[in-house]
Amino acid sequence: MKKNTDDGAKIYTPLTLKLYDWWVLGVSNRLAWGCPTKEHLLPHFLEHLGNNHLDIGVGTGFYLTHVPESSLISLMDLNEASLNAASTRAGESKI
Repeated sequence: MKKNTDDGAKIYTPLTLKLYDWWVLGVSNRLAWGCPTKEHLLPHFLEHLGNNHLDIGVGTGFYLTHVPESSLISLMDLNEASLNAASTRAGESKI
Protein backbone atom coordinates (compact mmCIF):
# COMPACT_ATOMS: atom_id res chain seq x y z
CA MET A 1 0.00 0.00 0.00
CA LYS A 2 1.39 3.37 -1.02
CA LYS A 3 0.43 6.40 1.01
CA ASN A 4 0.68 9.97 -0.14
CA THR A 5 2.74 12.10 2.23
CA ASP A 6 0.58 15.12 1.49
CA ASP A 7 -2.44 13.30 2.94
CA GLY A 8 -0.80 13.33 6.37
CA ALA A 9 -0.29 17.07 6.23
CA LYS A 10 -3.87 17.85 5.24
CA ILE A 11 -5.18 17.46 8.80
CA TYR A 12 -3.47 20.71 9.81
CA THR A 13 -6.06 23.29 8.85
CA PRO A 14 -6.44 26.75 10.41
CA LEU A 15 -9.17 25.21 12.62
CA THR A 16 -7.15 22.20 13.81
CA LEU A 17 -4.11 24.39 14.40
CA LYS A 18 -6.18 26.35 16.95
CA LEU A 19 -6.39 23.12 18.98
CA TYR A 20 -2.85 21.95 18.21
CA ASP A 21 -1.02 23.54 21.15
CA TRP A 22 -3.58 22.32 23.67
CA TRP A 23 -3.80 18.80 22.25
CA VAL A 24 -0.27 18.04 21.02
CA LEU A 25 1.86 20.21 23.30
CA GLY A 26 -0.35 19.91 26.37
CA VAL A 27 -2.10 16.54 26.35
CA SER A 28 -0.39 14.23 23.85
CA ASN A 29 3.25 15.01 24.65
CA ARG A 30 2.65 14.60 28.37
CA LEU A 31 0.27 11.66 28.51
CA ALA A 32 0.94 9.65 25.34
CA TRP A 33 4.69 10.16 25.02
CA GLY A 34 5.72 10.99 28.59
CA CYS A 35 7.62 14.08 27.40
CA PRO A 36 6.01 17.20 28.85
CA THR A 37 6.62 20.08 26.47
CA LYS A 38 7.79 22.76 28.91
CA GLU A 39 9.79 20.42 31.14
CA HIS A 40 11.55 18.33 28.46
CA LEU A 41 10.96 19.26 24.84
CA LEU A 42 11.34 23.04 25.03
CA PRO A 43 14.64 22.86 26.97
CA HIS A 44 15.91 20.25 24.46
CA PHE A 45 14.91 22.49 21.54
CA LEU A 46 16.65 25.53 23.04
CA GLU A 47 19.79 23.55 23.90
CA HIS A 48 20.22 22.51 20.27
CA LEU A 49 19.19 25.81 18.68
CA GLY A 50 21.80 27.58 16.57
CA ASN A 51 21.97 31.14 15.30
CA ASN A 52 20.76 29.83 11.93
CA HIS A 53 18.05 27.25 12.46
CA LEU A 54 15.92 25.15 10.11
CA ASP A 55 12.63 24.12 11.71
CA ILE A 56 11.09 21.15 9.89
CA GLY A 57 7.46 20.32 10.67
CA VAL A 58 6.70 23.66 12.28
CA GLY A 59 3.27 23.02 13.81
CA THR A 60 2.03 26.34 15.16
CA GLY A 61 5.44 27.86 15.79
CA PHE A 62 5.24 27.39 19.57
CA TYR A 63 8.94 26.64 19.94
CA LEU A 64 9.92 29.57 17.75
CA THR A 65 8.42 32.06 20.20
CA HIS A 66 11.21 31.12 22.61
CA VAL A 67 14.21 31.76 20.36
CA PRO A 68 16.38 34.87 20.78
CA GLU A 69 15.68 37.84 18.51
CA SER A 70 19.11 37.41 16.93
CA SER A 71 18.24 33.94 15.58
CA LEU A 72 17.58 33.48 11.88
CA ILE A 73 14.90 30.84 11.31
CA SER A 74 14.03 28.95 8.13
CA LEU A 75 10.77 27.01 8.01
CA MET A 76 9.98 23.79 6.15
CA ASP A 77 6.62 22.06 6.18
CA LEU A 78 4.33 20.35 3.69
CA ASN A 79 1.36 22.31 4.98
CA GLU A 80 0.90 25.95 4.04
CA ALA A 81 -1.44 26.59 7.01
CA SER A 82 1.31 25.48 9.40
CA LEU A 83 3.88 27.65 7.65
CA ASN A 84 1.57 30.66 7.86
CA ALA A 85 0.76 30.05 11.53
CA ALA A 86 4.39 29.54 12.52
CA SER A 87 5.75 32.53 10.62
CA THR A 88 3.03 34.79 12.02
CA ARG A 89 3.61 33.55 15.55
CA ALA A 90 7.40 33.76 15.41
CA GLY A 91 7.43 37.17 13.79
CA GLU A 92 8.49 38.00 10.28
CA SER A 93 11.78 39.54 11.46
CA LYS A 94 13.08 36.10 12.52
CA ILE A 95 12.03 34.22 9.39
